[in-house]
Amino acid sequence: MNNQEVESLLKKVTWAIFSVIAILVMFLLLAIVLKYTTGAMFSPMLYLWLVLWIISLVSFFLYVKRKKQASIINRAHFNFFIFQTIILTVIVHYLGTIESFAAVFYATLIIYAVFLLSEKQSFIITLLCVIFLYGLVLLEYYDVVPHYSLFESTGVYQNADHVAVRLIMILVTFVLLVVVGNRYSKVIKRQSQNILKFQNKLKKTNEELRKKVRELERVRVNLEETKETLEIRVKARVKELEELTQSLEEKVRERTKEIQKKVQELEKFQKFSVGRELKMIELKKKIKEIKNNNKK
Repeated sequence: MNNQEVESLLKKVTWAIFSVIAILVMFLLLAIVLKYTTGAMFSPMLYLWLVLWIISLVSFFLYVKRKKQASIINRAHFNFFIFQTIILTVIVHYLGTIESFAAVFYATLIIYAVFLLSEKQSFIITLLCVIFLYGLVLLEYYDVVPHYSLFESTGVYQNADHVAVRLIMILVTFVLLVVVGNRYSKVIKRQSQNILKFQNKLKKTNEELRKKVRELERVRVNLEETKETLEIRVKARVKELEELTQSLEEKVRERTKEIQKKVQELEKFQKFSVGRELKMIELKKKIKEIKNNNKK
């Protein structure tokens, strides 16, 4: 069994323990009320055994909640059922056995066993209930143990016909409870298993969805980091381009100034050269005129 199944088993056992404690506490209070209102002769030992049963339930709860293995929990629960059957027999003895409604307690214990234990274990508990109850009735019938009665005894516990009929009715009731109960218990347990499987599937699907969500979240974070990185790089590149553009513009302006300066120098040189050429031409003309005048 996995951890979830162990937790489910612990919840079931815990529910059974505290429901029995609630029943015992209510019965204990009811016994006290009946004693002082109707004069019912509850033995002090009855209260003692009821308290001991409640203490044993609490102790078993503290023991079983520390266990992590389903096999140990099941075995301990079955053994505790046997222990409860023994305590119940003692309490039934002080309630009047065959003269009272004490057999109802056995029936309640059998119903609990049917729905909380395996089919084999529930049959064993039922068999123990029959053996203990029959044994107690026979011991009282033969005066081996004293008979207790809540009210004045009618002596039916030593009436053979009455005892035989009551025991047969109790046996039939117990057998019907365990047989019919196990049949319905199988259906309920099967449905519980199906529900548990469905819950496991849902849990697995939920875990897968959470894993996908975590992956998507991780991708989103990576995309955001990549986006931020790209934005930083783009801004840095834009800044570099702006600086480069400014630098090129400054160089172009400087180069333009240099070219304009060169052009001005060339223009000055051109003017100087043209003026010089013109003067040379005038000088040649004068020289020619002078030569012509000398020939005459």
